[in-house]
Amino acid sequence: MNVALELAHITKRFDATEILHGVDLSIRQGERHALIGPNGAGKSTLFDLISGRVKATSGVIKLKGVDVTGVPAHRLGRVGLARSFQSTSLFTGLTVFDNIRCAVLGSRSALFRDRWVRSASIDRDVECVLDSTGLSTRRDELAASLSYAEQRALDLGIALSTGADVLLLDEPTAGMNRAEAARALALIRETTQSKTLLIVEHDMEAVFALADRISVLVQGRIIATGTPADIAADPAVRSAYLGETP
Repeated sequence: MNVALELAHITKRFDATEILHGVDLSIRQGERHALIGPNGAGKSTLFDLISGRVKATSGVIKLKGVDVTGVPAHRLGRVGLARSFQSTSLFTGLTVFDNIRCAVLGSRSALFRDRWVRSASIDRDVECVLDSTGLSTRRDELAASLSYAEQRALDLGIALSTGADVLLLDEPTAGMNRAEAARALALIRETTQSKTLLIVEHDMEAVFALADRISVLVQGRIIATGTPADIAADPAVRSAYLGETP
């Protein structure tokens, strides 16, 4: 199976403190892969490295076989990787339609030369994203007026609008009640078919419902990778979360 995202011997230091210690991780093309671990394990730092927000101290990151180590976030978006954030990063003073349109424009403007064709094509793409995320009826509302769950759906829509086939989702159900989380998971499942997902999520019910495989990061190291059933039965994982002796 083809590998969509690969990390080899990734380390990250902030001054004298090493946060990540030689992380190896391989995400298969089309896979839904969850990254879990206790608070302070280094999950956010690892996400920031993959998405180009910070640079690794050492190691290699490959996207679909291409070395993208140190490539900044705005360039990664052009080569097929997009990220949604735990805190939504919306233009709250713009409408839902215009938020999506900005994302489409930013990723595809270089593909078109004729202004009319560009505008018509982009608007069609926006409408498709609005339909897929269930936000069509809210298209003319300001993003600030949306409910929290709707804002997360819009955040997902912005990531989808880039056309990226590798998506990083940072706690997509954070702050939601059970009903909202279930709807969010169904939306992610439906809108990301055939795409590759790497998800950081604290809600274990959501993780086990969505992920094909799970990797567990503890104190900057991957201690286990496997199916949800494998991870649930792993003594080292139970020790990390529950304090059990493996």
